[in-house]
Amino acid sequence: MSTSQHEALHRIFQEHTELIPRVLQKVLNVPLPDPIKIEVMNVDLTDLQPVPRWVDTLAKIHLPDRAVITAVESQTKASEQKRRRWARYLSYLHDQHQCDVLLIVTCRDAATARWAREPHQVGLPEWPTLTVRPLVLGPDNVPAITDVDQALEDIDFAVLSALVHAKSRNVDAILDVLSNALKEIDEEQASELMEFTEFGLGTGRAQQIWRMLMATKPHAYISETRAKGRAEGRAEGEAKTILLVLETRGLPVTDAQRERITSCTDTDQLEQWARRAVVVAATGELFG
Repeated sequence: MSTSQHEALHRIFQEHTELIPRVLQKVLNVPLPDPIKIEVMNVDLTDLQPVPRWVDTLAKIHLPDRAVITAVESQTKASEQKRRRWARYLSYLHDQHQCDVLLIVTCRDAATARWAREPHQVGLPEWPTLTVRPLVLGPDNVPAITDVDQALEDIDFAVLSALVHAKSRNVDAILDVLSNALKEIDEEQASELMEFTEFGLGTGRAQQIWRMLMATKPHAYISETRAKGRAEGRAEGEAKTILLVLETRGLPVTDAQRERITSCTDTDQLEQWARRAVVVAATGELFG
C-alpha cells in the first residue's frame, strides 16, 4: 500500500515535469541539452499478456535531436523484487518506444539510496546480459535548501529537497526556509505547494514541524479550501458538544432540532447554543 511519502517523491515530477531535466542536469550530472517539450506518459506498461506493469511516474523528454523517457520510482526500502521489475520496465519501454530510457529512483534515507545505486545484473556473474544502473536522488546528493533566495530560484526543487530530507537533522531549517519562500510567490501556486508538502512529508516529526509553521506564522497562501475545512471542522465539533451536553442532561432532542444544530455552520451561533445547553430546561429554549 502506497504511503503519502512514497506518492509525493514521484508525483512531484508529474505535477512539475520541468523539474526532471533540471534534476538530471544539476544533481545527477547527466549531460542533456535543454528540452523542447516534456510529455507525461501513461504509467500502465501492461501489454497483451496478463502481466501488470506499473511505473510510479513516466515522462518523455523531447530533445532537439531525440527523445528520452524517464521512469521515476519512489523507493522507501530495499527490495530485490523491485530491482527485477525495474529491468522489466526499462526493457519494455525501450522496445515499445524505440528510444533511450533512464530510471530515476527517489529515496528519503541514505541506506536505501546506497542500495538503489548498486548495479543490478541479469545473467551469469561472469557474463551479465543486462545491467540496470539507476540514477538515484537521496539525502546524500540532493542539496538541502536552507536559504530563501536559493529556494526562490527553483521553488519546485526546494519542495523536493524538503521531502527527500524529511528525516534529516536539519529538516527544521529546510522547512522554515521553504515556508518563507512560499510567501514570495503567487498565492495559488504557494497554496498548492504548501498542501503538497504536508501530504508528502507523511506522518512524523517533519509533518508536525510543517503544521506548526503553518499554524504559527501568518501565511496568506493558506488556501481558502483549507480555511473553510477548518471552519467546518470547528462547527461540527461545536454541534457534537451541544448534543452531548443535552444528552448528558437527559433533555430529549427531536429530529428537526438535531438537524438544525448539525446543519448550522455559524460558529458564533453554535457557541451561543453551547452555553445555553448547560442551563436550559428544554431543548427548544436553545433557539429562543
